[in-house]
Amino acid sequence: MVRVSASILGFLFEAKARKFSDDVMIEHINKALHERKDRFDILHLDIEDGLFVDYKSFTPSQIRKINSPRKTEAHLMVIDYELYIKEYFHLTDMFIIHNEILKNSFPKTIEFLKKNKKFVGISINPDTPVDSIKYLDKIDLVLVMSVHPGLPGQKFIEHSLRKIRKLDELRKKHKYHYQIEVDGGIDREITAKCEKEGADIVVMGSYMFN
Repeated sequence: MVRVSASILGFLFEAKARKFSDDVMIEHINKALHERKDRFDILHLDIEDGLFVDYKSFTPSQIRKINSPRKTEAHLMVIDYELYIKEYFHLTDMFIIHNEILKNSFPKTIEFLKKNKKFVGISINPDTPVDSIKYLDKIDLVLVMSVHPGLPGQKFIEHSLRKIRKLDELRKKHKYHYQIEVDGGIDREITAKCEKEGADIVVMGSYMFN
């Protein structure tokens, strides 16, 4: 059965729009996570640098105040992912880095994270083909972005389903062990479609909390 990763990015945009303080925002997040603790399996942390995407998101000091009943994954929508891994190292169980900005030294990053008992994943944007992903034999997860990264509440891009299917086919063919996760525009109907194509995890934000 597909697992659910809960994205709290929408709370940050709401806080900015309504001019909430950090303390009020964190209070709302913690309350929502507690009330819905039986509805999700992972906490999804969207970390944005204002460069890879147009916005900045959660800081380490904010994340330290979040009381998650589940393990966390940090989705790094950033250019300098090595810096962000250092800054968020003790705040998450998994790092997901975008395929579009990987350096040649990424195998060393994988080795470092696994040595320190961290899971590692690679994310691809809607316009990035599955064939461009390296290291499928070394990573724990592939995150298929089914919206363009940055803003919550976007509509699911249907051709993402073909990517999920292809990743599942590659996994079976080569006996890879990565999980397939899908992020963007997810509701109950889309979840069923993704699961049918081979997805293991879906990221829910707006649908879960609104």
